[in-house]
Amino acid sequence: MSELDLMNLKVRVLGLGGAGSLIVDTFCNQASANVECYALDSDSKFLGSIKSAKTMLVGQEVCRGIGCGGDIELAQQAIEQDRDLLNQILEGRDVLILVAGLGGGIGSALASVISELSGKTNALILGFFILPFSFEGSRYRISNTTAEHIRPLVHGMFTIQNDLLLQEGEGNLSALNVFENGNRWILNSLNSIQNVLFENGLLNQDLGSLKKVFSQLGGKSFFAVSGEKEEFISDMESVQTFIQAFLSGPFFHLDIRPSHLDKLLIIIKGSQNLELSVINDISSLIIKELNFKKDVNLGAFIDPSLVNTLEICIFGKSEVEEKQLEAKSSDRSAKEDASSSSLDLGLEMSEQKPKVHKSKLGKKHKEESDSQKEFQLFDNGENRGYFENTDTEFYKEINLDMPTYLRKGIKVKYK
Repeated sequence: MSELDLMNLKVRVLGLGGAGSLIVDTFCNQASANVECYALDSDSKFLGSIKSAKTMLVGQEVCRGIGCGGDIELAQQAIEQDRDLLNQILEGRDVLILVAGLGGGIGSALASVISELSGKTNALILGFFILPFSFEGSRYRISNTTAEHIRPLVHGMFTIQNDLLLQEGEGNLSALNVFENGNRWILNSLNSIQNVLFENGLLNQDLGSLKKVFSQLGGKSFFAVSGEKEEFISDMESVQTFIQAFLSGPFFHLDIRPSHLDKLLIIIKGSQNLELSVINDISSLIIKELNFKKDVNLGAFIDPSLVNTLEICIFGKSEVEEKQLEAKSSDRSAKEDASSSSLDLGLEMSEQKPKVHKSKLGKKHKEESDSQKEFQLFDNGENRGYFENTDTEFYKEINLDMPTYLRKGIKVKYK
């Protein structure tokens, strides 16, 4: 991409609500001149504390500039009158990046509406969203509902659960420091995307690379970023120790991580002494860990501030296809004569279409006669061990599908 093309590339990063606006305001201090940063909220007092990003007060007619108090219904009403205003900040962008906390307030409402409006543009749409703790009851349920609404509307959706921060933070860290870990993950990711779009590196990637990875709306996205800058000596043993610590991190062991990736982008940043052999070793270990067998997009960039350390960022995408189970009759006469019983069976099977990755789609399955329909198991071929989707199970506003150690904040060390 030529320098003129880079100057014409239009990127806008939108902080939605309090949590998202604070992250974007911090990123704005290190953003390229080609990146526009906005903070959107319904609280005028909060927006007055934003130092670097441009601000936009939304829902003034309903909230009168004093916020919506975390009421998502009020927030939705508040921004309904501002759809034209929101459309204006979305038009003509090449890349739109949304950052928000999906706790049920103005951030959730803005994320939903802007995701819908962004679909009318030709922009690449990426979203970074923070989810509440699982013990937060209705807020947690709203966040999951909002996330599932947004997912098919964006090209890449990356979520950070607050429960994960309980695992990452040391026992003596303050709550503020723990939350900063989550913010840092998003900031590192935004910086990596910025490098891809605007920087010339040892191994270049560009907007076309991002569009190649995130070519379709929906699906499942995966990201992983290195944490604190741990120093190491530039030899193979130290590099392997560094990367193994990264691969042992929580991003690679969450149940929300897709089991198979169709596209993969690896971004490595190091000092001016960054060696090609180190880039090769790191990429090989990551590819092996992810069991990725397709073409890899690899970017490598120089950052003079990195001394005896590296920054790694990974973006992946899994395109999910719907698998319809079809009944097969062993009786040839039943195939010729569409009986009412076979029709009823077809209707029953079409009630729920389990989402299964295309790499797991094998031959069509013979319908099993089983009275237990809650967890129908795919037991043929490569689909063995996959279950149909079921609704999240809640009891007294507690998500029973969440592992106990996450719900109760029990610390489990990955390293």
